[in-house]
Amino acid sequence: MRPRDLREMEEREQEEPGRTARLSAKFGTAFDHQCVRYSPLSAWSNFWLYMEGLGRWGGYILAGVLLVLMFPISIWLAPTFSEAIDDMLIYLAWGLSPFLCCWLVGYLGLKLIPENYLTRPSPKGPVWEMNRQTGMVTIFARKKGQFRKHGIEGNFTAPFYEFDAAIHTIPDHQGLPWNMLNLLHRYTPVGIDFSVVMGKQRLVEPCMAMWDFWQRYMDISQPLPDIPVLEQYRHLDPTTAEYDRHNARPPRVWRDMDEKTFDEKLKEIGNTSSVNMNRPDLMWKYRPAG
Repeated sequence: MRPRDLREMEEREQEEPGRTARLSAKFGTAFDHQCVRYSPLSAWSNFWLYMEGLGRWGGYILAGVLLVLMFPISIWLAPTFSEAIDDMLIYLAWGLSPFLCCWLVGYLGLKLIPENYLTRPSPKGPVWEMNRQTGMVTIFARKKGQFRKHGIEGNFTAPFYEFDAAIHTIPDHQGLPWNMLNLLHRYTPVGIDFSVVMGKQRLVEPCMAMWDFWQRYMDISQPLPDIPVLEQYRHLDPTTAEYDRHNARPPRVWRDMDEKTFDEKLKEIGNTSSVNMNRPDLMWKYRPAG
């Protein structure tokens, strides 16, 4: 989340006091000093997002392909350059029409449908929760008897130190790798796929960085990870507040940062992650002996 996004959220909260809390209660989500809870949107909400995204990015990709591949062919085959232009416009019109329709439908839906009706939570509820205060990981039973074969009725809950990180790699249609971070329970075949929040990654470094994040976040003896979205909660976490006081950290480092500095900071973090490939297990001290 960029600094301008954080400032926009602050402005919305000032205009509508309690908006963030109401949205968290409505969707069953959380991302603060207490816990991170993931809950997907309903199929209704995703429909408009997918239509807008598919139309826009699909149109960009197809237009690029047509211009790069088809335009030289049209120039070569057409008797004149003007006819090649006409042919290219026809290709673009026919090829882009479906994507433009999808984009228009999605765009109008996102703009015209009131937010209360547009954004709805999944009827199945949240998927998982990482609780910093209790040190527990919860995987919610989104269907009756989901964990019954493991002798568990209801939600699956276990201490964070009982989970191990693993990078799951799958090939795409061209055989190139996609990497995903998974959190796997050591004693039960239950886990969390974090690709729903971070996407599939070409490189392994983002997956390792997320594992670093979870280890720091779930360790109450350490300050909160210093990321933009958590900055507004740092003063509410005792360990983090003491750390910031001792290190004289300004309370609005991220929120008052300009966009150019933010981009430079991202590059710096990315370079550091690429160099530090050996990730220590920060939770070893909580694991039971043997």
